[in-house]
Amino acid sequence: MINQREKSFLIYSLFVLVIYVALIFIFKNTFSRMQNTEFVLFLFLISSIFEIASIKTLEFTGGKIETSASMVVHITVVFLLMPLEASLINASSGILYKLIKIPKERYPVSRYIFNFSQVAVSSYVSSIVFHSIVGQNFVWNILAVMICTMVYFILNNLFIFFGVYTLSKQDLREVLSKVISGPVLSMALFIPVVIIVYILYQYMGFIAIPVSLAAVLSIQIGNYYRYKYYEAKLEHLKLLAKSLEEKDKYTRGHSERVAELARKMARKLGFSPKMVERIYNAAFLHDIGKIGIPDHVLKKPTILSKEEMDIVKNHPVMGEDILREVDIFNNRESKWVRHHHERWDGTGYPDRLKGEEIPLPSRIIAVADVYEALTSDRPYRKALTKEEAREIMMKQMSGTVLDPDLVKLLFEILDEEGEEEKEK
Repeated sequence: MINQREKSFLIYSLFVLVIYVALIFIFKNTFSRMQNTEFVLFLFLISSIFEIASIKTLEFTGGKIETSASMVVHITVVFLLMPLEASLINASSGILYKLIKIPKERYPVSRYIFNFSQVAVSSYVSSIVFHSIVGQNFVWNILAVMICTMVYFILNNLFIFFGVYTLSKQDLREVLSKVISGPVLSMALFIPVVIIVYILYQYMGFIAIPVSLAAVLSIQIGNYYRYKYYEAKLEHLKLLAKSLEEKDKYTRGHSERVAELARKMARKLGFSPKMVERIYNAAFLHDIGKIGIPDHVLKKPTILSKEEMDIVKNHPVMGEDILREVDIFNNRESKWVRHHHERWDGTGYPDRLKGEEIPLPSRIIAVADVYEALTSDRPYRKALTKEEAREIMMKQMSGTVLDPDLVKLLFEILDEEGEEEKEK
């Protein structure tokens, strides 16, 4: 049974396909120059190889920006061929990739229609633009390449934006941020690459295409493995945080739950997806500094002595020291971890920051941390209910220990989730 969103997405995909068919009929006599069959087949082969073997370039900065060398191939095909051939090659090679790499049960027919149509329309229109303005002037033609690249990226991402919005339950602003932010950077990165490919083709001819595209792919592979290295570092730190909690049944899963609450709050505040993930990672690792605290202090079932409490209070600083050595965090996450035990009234630790002097992500983590601690079992008490935690946080902690606006925000989120659960 197809749900309403899937139906809407299918209608949208068919609409984009109709646009493509209409373009073919409208411009069939305008851009219909005969082209070398071997050259067309060669470009189809190159495009297919890059699609199938393509590795996503993932720039890790707390979020993910996805680009692909196959996009450079698409633009290259656009300025080398007429609109019909360019659109069919780019769209067909993309579908070939999906057929080979993605199991059929996970990829409905509507997705095939959408991916074929949006690439086809983007390629067709950008090719029309290029061939309409290209001339004999070399510098002008470079500008034409830039314009057709921008047209391709804009159309491609507009189609994806409306497709994702039609299909998902996400907020319009969140979808826009996800779909636009990465591709804008991708376009800025790829325009110079496409220009170089064009210039090499003008001077070297046919051989420039495989040579230049192979160079692009090699750079992409290097970026991919750099990302995998960063990702492995992050996962290693998360495993350390988890292993620390596994020693104590009362704190098992604490960091993960705090991170999830922090992520929800960051989303509600309108942070970009990249920033949301940065806050999530910092929240996940907020107690990583406890790795330097002796077990007999961490697991003590009774109230800690002043000396023991001083040792525990050092864990945000130790956490900062650990994260500062990890280059993927650019020192921001380490600062957020350092300040997650500061208090709104300025009596917290380690730096006694007050109010908005405390970084907003640190305040988010603090609220999530307190709520999760209150609603979890501890050696000295049973877990509190949501309402009991609300009573304590609103009346005893809001405006003294915690940012009052963020306390209110957390319970708004939890109440909304409660209402959604009732409706199910």
